Amino acid sequence: MNDAEERFAERLAEDLARVLGLGILVDDIELDVGEDGRGARVTATLIAGSRIETIEAVGTSVLALYEPLVQRAAELRLRDAFWQIVGPT
Repeated sequence: MNDAEERFAERLAEDLARVLGLGILVDDIELDVGEDGRGARVTATLIAGSRIETIEAVGTSVLALYEPLVQRAAELRLRDAFWQIVGPT
């Protein structure tokens, strides 16, 4: 991973942490970029209570991964909050 990709992964981890809020931690960000800079995949490993969750995005470039991954994080947060409200007691 080059410096720019490393900074992207760090920024992405910070932004995901903001979206996820309390109770869900960003454990790891794995970024795979094609040799020519085209085609990329990012996988974020998250810790939600006693569960380990992963969210992933695939795109044509590193920048194309940002929005879909943040959207998946928001969906995970919403799902987790909903489950806390209506889940088994």
